[in-house]
Amino acid sequence: MMTTVILRVATRLLVPLSLVFAMFIYFKGHQSPGGGFVAGLVAALAMIVHRMSEGPRSLTRMLPFTERSFIAMGLLLAVSTGLGALLAGLPFFTSEHGYLKLPTSSGKPLDVEWATVMVFDLGVFFVVMGVVVGMINALSRELEQ
Repeated sequence: MMTTVILRVATRLLVPLSLVFAMFIYFKGHQSPGGGFVAGLVAALAMIVHRMSEGPRSLTRMLPFTERSFIAMGLLLAVSTGLGALLAGLPFFTSEHGYLKLPTSSGKPLDVEWATVMVFDLGVFFVVMGVVVGMINALSRELEQ
C-alpha cells in the first residue's frame, strides 16, 4: 500500500473520473471502438489505483461482490444473450436493436438507440473487471506477505 498524500488525494479525483469514463466507453462501444472489454480494463485500473492508495480492505468495502462473483455474473449475462436469441427462434448471438423515445423538458422526445449486444458487452465488462482485479489482488497479496 502506498500512503503518500499526493497519491491519496489524486485517487479521490481519478477513481470517480475513471469510472465515469469507463461508462462512457461502455455505452459508446456498440457503435464505435470501445465496449465492454475496454471499459472493464479502465474500471479495473481505477479499482487497482484505489487499492494501491487505500489498501485491500478499502477495495473489499468498495466492491459489492467478490472477483469470482463478477466473473460468474459476466459469463451468465453473455451466455444468456445468446440463449435469448435461440429462444426467440434466431441464430445464437443474434442481436436486436431499436430506439427508445425518452421524454425531455423541451417536449421533443430524445431517441436513444438500444441493442441487445449491450447486455453481452456488460457481461464482458464484468468478466474483464473480475479477472484483472482478481489477478492484481492475488499478486499483491503475495507481495504483501
